[in-house]
Amino acid sequence: MESTITPIVFYHGACSIYYSSAYSEIWGNPDLKPMSQYSVNLMWQLNHKYTFTAFAMIEPDYFVQLAYQPSDRMAVIMKETNFNYSNYYGLQASAQFHIGSWINGNVMTTALYRHDKSDSFFDLPIDRTCISGIFSGVAVVKLSQRHNIRFTLNPFFQSKAVQGVYDIDPLFLLDATLRYTTSNGKWSLVAKGTNILNAHIDTRSCIGNQDYAMRVWKPYTNYSLTAIYRIGNFKEKAKKEVDTSRMGH
Repeated sequence: MESTITPIVFYHGACSIYYSSAYSEIWGNPDLKPMSQYSVNLMWQLNHKYTFTAFAMIEPDYFVQLAYQPSDRMAVIMKETNFNYSNYYGLQASAQFHIGSWINGNVMTTALYRHDKSDSFFDLPIDRTCISGIFSGVAVVKLSQRHNIRFTLNPFFQSKAVQGVYDIDPLFLLDATLRYTTSNGKWSLVAKGTNILNAHIDTRSCIGNQDYAMRVWKPYTNYSLTAIYRIGNFKEKAKKEVDTSRMGH
């Protein structure tokens, strides 16, 4: 026997309301306006290794689907809504690094200021600002030059952030890869772990009359072991060399 659940749809004036569960409602918004986006970047490179960037993103009429809890009944309303604007301003720095012939990679750090403002989100005006920090990078370690064994680490960290009525908790993601390749290049073994710390995104809304929390797993932890064998004597076609002198190579 197979059963399905079909959401019930009601129309309130020109607004459609989908009842997806006993407490969850999805509201349409016939007054939703298109958003605009304007961005500017200023970049400076030092010694072909260090890059500094100042940027701004202005988004008038920015829209997103947010959750809202009314005070008169037990319900969570999800509705696409326009903000007055959602603006970002930030500074970013990145660098390449080498430690002898065994370790190389790059790191990037970003300081981000966000300002969300909306005068029309139900009875809860939004005017929120937040400064967030983001760090990411790649480190490649040659564990054995003779046996061609390499270990790659990819960390990502974001401090507390906001989006509309939501507070987003700090997030730390970590991926790792161990690769072995035979001397003739035909066989490769790759062990890989994605989100090995089983990180997730925690969001909560506690402003005004709101008390709403949501946990998003991003993504599930995954481990894999892959064996690769290259068949034949493939020879790559000759290609024109790319001038990378301006990148410090």
